[in-house]
Amino acid sequence: MNQSRAVLLLLALVLSLVLAGLWIDRPSGDPQLLPAAFTEPRLPEPYAELQHARESGDTAALQAIAAADDSYRAYLSAMELAIDERLEPATRLAALERALELRVDDALRRAENRELTLLRAELAAAAGDDATALAAYREALPDARALEAFLGLEADPYRRAAALQSAGLQARALEALGGLTAPSIEAPALRALGRYDEALDAYRRWLAEQPGNATALLGEAWCLFYLGRDDEATAAFAALGADGHYGLGLLANRAGRIDAAVEHLVSTGRADLMWLATGLLEARDRYADALPVYLRIARGSSAYADDSAYRAYVLATRLEDGAAAQEALALLPAGSFFAMKLGGAPAAPDPLTEPVGALSDAALTADQPSERALAVTPLATELHAVGEADAAVGELLFALREAEAAGDVAAVVELAELLQSFDEYRQSVRAARELLAAGHDDLRVWRLAYPPAWPLTVTEEAALNGIEPALIWAVMRQESAFSPVAVSRSGAQGLMQVMPTTWDWIGELRGEEPGDPFDVRSNIAYGATYLAWLLRYFDGDEELVIAGYNGGQGYVNRLFRSEWVAEDKDEFYREIDRSETREYLQIVYENLAVYRQLYPGLAQGELAWSDFGPERARN
Repeated sequence: MNQSRAVLLLLALVLSLVLAGLWIDRPSGDPQLLPAAFTEPRLPEPYAELQHARESGDTAALQAIAAADDSYRAYLSAMELAIDERLEPATRLAALERALELRVDDALRRAENRELTLLRAELAAAAGDDATALAAYREALPDARALEAFLGLEADPYRRAAALQSAGLQARALEALGGLTAPSIEAPALRALGRYDEALDAYRRWLAEQPGNATALLGEAWCLFYLGRDDEATAAFAALGADGHYGLGLLANRAGRIDAAVEHLVSTGRADLMWLATGLLEARDRYADALPVYLRIARGSSAYADDSAYRAYVLATRLEDGAAAQEALALLPAGSFFAMKLGGAPAAPDPLTEPVGALSDAALTADQPSERALAVTPLATELHAVGEADAAVGELLFALREAEAAGDVAAVVELAELLQSFDEYRQSVRAARELLAAGHDDLRVWRLAYPPAWPLTVTEEAALNGIEPALIWAVMRQESAFSPVAVSRSGAQGLMQVMPTTWDWIGELRGEEPGDPFDVRSNIAYGATYLAWLLRYFDGDEELVIAGYNGGQGYVNRLFRSEWVAEDKDEFYREIDRSETREYLQIVYENLAVYRQLYPGLAQGELAWSDFGPERARN
């Protein structure tokens, strides 16, 4: 084994001891047996310099570090300057711009992203840079603070109204015009508010200014549709050519002309509208007519393709159409929810029976780790050992970004593995998912893309609630992509994406004051409690539990027991009218199957994490 490999293994051993929380007494008489981190915790030299500059308030030193390179230290220095209220706004703004240039972007960190955007706006305004301030405030809309500041800065009523409309503030956009005429703003705002008579007038004024404008013509047609002026709407949609098929289909359906409705909807070529056409046909028991439409959707690549392939298989089987059934089966993606319903295997490799990929072979046989990973591992390990976990993760994330940009697959894998040993799953999983999408079908990559995140917490909470750890991981992966600070647009929070009202209810269910939804253990515990409750509510039916977690147990229960579904799963899959819930059920079930495949024993709760162990998980 060469020296670099030995160094990496020693660092991994130190790291495993730190992560396990072990305290090792130094053997008397031999001070060299243990790393210095166990005796005199101190920051590595590059960070000691940064700490000294912070504590002494040495602005020049911080500016020098921020400008020296594109490292994580430079990012930290820039952020330190950006939040230092003693400095001039222009100096702080320049530092913030530098920090934003270096920062690892993450769309799920919505609260943090919004605060940084607002800080940029405030600093720019204070520095007299109104253009930058306005752009930043506009980006932060519809946040209330951004709205107030934006309205105070933007004097032009047209630009003000356009920005408010783009932010979804339709009523405020109309107010901002103050009686001025701007039909391209008024018309869509009025239509969004359901004020169709006024919107129709605005669209026609828009067309008077810009004859033939496609957006205005389409808006006019839809206003006529919603106003029930069907003859005029039919003429308006017909004049639009291909863009009018959707409207014409709905008008035909409204008039009871089903064949015409189906023809128009299918003519759009849009999977969602062809799916709607199949619904119209099935509602009239015209299954033979629906079958070819399902097959057409299944041949595409939309989110409806696998649903349609399975539904075509179900209908073809009922109609005893063997050729159509075989075509439908061939169109089902391997490893998909519906393929597994018909006896197929998960997409992931079986670590007990299938050979591992090239990268896994390398892990077992090669004696040379990635140079990129080797370069950052000592610093990250030292930082973690002295309690600077955030800095350790930051260093690795910057190195991961560099490795991805360079196409260094081996480095990406090794850095992602080290990140996950530090409980960073968001970016490491993203990187692994991209490797899978690029064709790196490797056991190590699969396990990085589907990690047993926060294993001790998850396995403990799963055991307390009598559920499989795999179910928690499967839901977490889809809900938050392993981001503890994720906040959805609807307000769901944390790893398991629990809505505030549901969070409070779970607290009552647990007999305690509601915990912090952004605390990892609390969020996992509350999610596990909710999943256990759903399993009892649905008598252990995992599919209904998964659908209920997303769509609400009331909706799922009513649909499943409705007269037209009658507890038939094949009908249930077709009749879920919320596309998000339908896709959610499939994805989380696929996640569940993959976890059971990749981590036999652990995923089912038959083995504790200490029994499974990191080495066994890897090999």
